[in-house]
Amino acid sequence: MNVILVDHEKPSLENLEYIVKKVLPGALLASFHHASHALEYIKSHSVDIAFLDIHMPGVDGMTLAKMLQEKNPRVNILFCSGSADYAMAAWDINCSAYLLRPITEEKVRNAVANLRYPVSDEKRVELRCFGNFEAFCDGSPIQFKYNRTKELLAYLTDRNGVRCSMKELSAVLFENDQHRYYMYQIRLDLLNTLGELGVGDILVQSRGYLGIARDRVKCDYFDYLDHKIDAPAREYMTQYSFGERTCAALFMDDF
Repeated sequence: MNVILVDHEKPSLENLEYIVKKVLPGALLASFHHASHALEYIKSHSVDIAFLDIHMPGVDGMTLAKMLQEKNPRVNILFCSGSADYAMAAWDINCSAYLLRPITEEKVRNAVANLRYPVSDEKRVELRCFGNFEAFCDGSPIQFKYNRTKELLAYLTDRNGVRCSMKELSAVLFENDQHRYYMYQIRLDLLNTLGELGVGDILVQSRGYLGIARDRVKCDYFDYLDHKIDAPAREYMTQYSFGERTCAALFMDDF
């Protein structure tokens, strides 16, 4: 469950963040003081619930809500306000709740329990590693611009959540570090494709590093490592040479 909080007043945002963490302890939470930062975030992240301050400089809460709904018509908008002046307008755009300050845990719990669009915890991205590597979003194969992009995603999956440097990734995909421009294009293709699907949050990024967020994908390899399933096949990422090492480690008795 992905939740964003947007409030230009720091005390209000901190209070709301504290409450939401208590009510939704397992949610992926992102907080913003400015609507522009929230808009940048949703370019690569899907949002299930948005708590929005209705009075903000620049892009106000009502405008931001409409932008969120354009991207995802089933996003749950929960407005926060010190007055009821905009309540009717809020309901006109099908918000899930209109919370009057002071915001309390009870108000948030009641609102979350009665969302307009119930949120499913089912993961949208599935990565299949045994046999050939395949990646799916909502049951359909993910189509990348470059074949190497799929290989990049496969290697990140193979690394089991470990963040990899761009130098390492370039060395794996090209057997040296001399293809920096092409590596940049492949990385951009991966980020853009997942972002357009609204599942960019399956990647974890830091300066010069990239990794998979294990808890945001369904993956047979991860489930096998966590002792949740038996291996469906004694084969692993058969189309990629780096899979041979992992396959040997997984099925050592067979080699």
